[in-house]
Amino acid sequence: MNLKKIINIGTIVLLLFLVIGIGAFIYNAENDYTINKDFVSIPLQYNPDDSSSTFQLNQSEITVFGGFVKGTQVDSQGVKSLVVRALSPLPSLQVKGQADETISLRLENVNPDFYAKSIEAENLPLSKVTNNTLQFALDVKAGETINIDPVPASDPDNSGKYKYIILGDNRDGYDTFEQIIEQVNAMNPAFVIDNGDLVFSGKPNQYRLFDRLTSTISTTLCTTLGNHDIRGEGRNTYTTLYGPAYYSFDFADSHFIFLDSAPGWSERTAISDEQYLWLEKDLRRAQGKQIFVISHIPSTDPRSDVTVNDIPNYVNKAKSGESWAERVLDNYFDTKGMAHGFQDPAEAKKFESLMSTYHVDTVYLSHIHSYYEYYIDNVRYLITGGAGAELLTKNSYYHYMIAKVGNPNAMTMVELPSPANNYWARLGATIRLFATAMYDENPLAVIFIIAGFILLLFLLIAKIYLRKKEPINTFGRWIRDTGRYAKKHFRELYGKKE
Repeated sequence: MNLKKIINIGTIVLLLFLVIGIGAFIYNAENDYTINKDFVSIPLQYNPDDSSSTFQLNQSEITVFGGFVKGTQVDSQGVKSLVVRALSPLPSLQVKGQADETISLRLENVNPDFYAKSIEAENLPLSKVTNNTLQFALDVKAGETINIDPVPASDPDNSGKYKYIILGDNRDGYDTFEQIIEQVNAMNPAFVIDNGDLVFSGKPNQYRLFDRLTSTISTTLCTTLGNHDIRGEGRNTYTTLYGPAYYSFDFADSHFIFLDSAPGWSERTAISDEQYLWLEKDLRRAQGKQIFVISHIPSTDPRSDVTVNDIPNYVNKAKSGESWAERVLDNYFDTKGMAHGFQDPAEAKKFESLMSTYHVDTVYLSHIHSYYEYYIDNVRYLITGGAGAELLTKNSYYHYMIAKVGNPNAMTMVELPSPANNYWARLGATIRLFATAMYDENPLAVIFIIAGFILLLFLLIAKIYLRKKEPINTFGRWIRDTGRYAKKHFRELYGKKE
């Protein structure tokens, strides 16, 4: 087969590789998130005032407090289970029977050991499906109400008996995030807080990867939305997987409130009026407890010498489902010195006033890829944004925090391996991070696209050879003859003489 035929065949294969690679990339990025073929999502029904979610399964009414009804799952034996996801470490379940039947419930996102011990008194047959998922069957009688109430967590001496983890901005730093998960599982905390930027751009394939990684956590993962999470259709995917954008729960004598401030990076308003109304009611109810508020975007950027963020002026300029503002904000080199707090100073003041008026202990935040601790009106604000995203802020490093319930001052920082604290090392690490993330999120697409570019390089070399065949062959003969002469002359000069 001559070289021209090889080039023609190679061109066809090249086009095929690129079509498959680009097609796979688009499919992964745009295809709706599917948990698995036997799972059916249920539209979110959640009441933030009492943290409840209710659903009618067959002839039984199931209500979960401290969680939400996520969907239904059919297992390999054909048994249909109602899937309930915990929003708090110890959710309660109430089942009201309207007829005699057996129902199957699957409770995910809990610490199985902690939860199993709590409901042991009910003599419920339990099976462990995954690291953080339990399944059990209930024989329900007509007119009967079954309550599954975990033994409340208590720490009367505020000795820090229970610990929890705080982290943020893991995004596409999958290697660092996996290290954190391994360490978290070894510590067995009561719960883990991830305060936003779970994924880079709200794509289904990114949520799929994050969901797979976090399903290995052996305790409750409590999340809130970051500005990266809501891009495109990201908010819908988040709601399907992790439920409401804002909620709260009690644990021992502490109260934890999760807020959605994700729009605040590119829009004038960070937290909606609806949330503020709920927040103030929830803060009133929680008085007398230690209160912790979790959100993504800080009300005030604690760094000095930051410039005003003018991006909200352009938020209505949308193209292809993504605002012009968000595309500009992707350029971290241009925006790292931009104010990362609320865009409206009046809203920042409103938020901070609520925190101080209702005696909030600590506000946990991220958004800035670093660590900061500061106080406003006697309220502590703690930014921890080092769970995997790129580090371009000076003196930043990968880390997460360990806190103790009832003893908020007993905080421990765990620092992880980070690139050297200079511009070029951080830039190189960022390029590697994005390249690795691209492969992790789209392995098949990346393989075909790389193979296509390698083939393209070969075809270009072959084309150049065909066009410059005569001079190349002449040069090759010259190299060959020169080599032969050099070899012969070397032997004549240094060979053994008889």
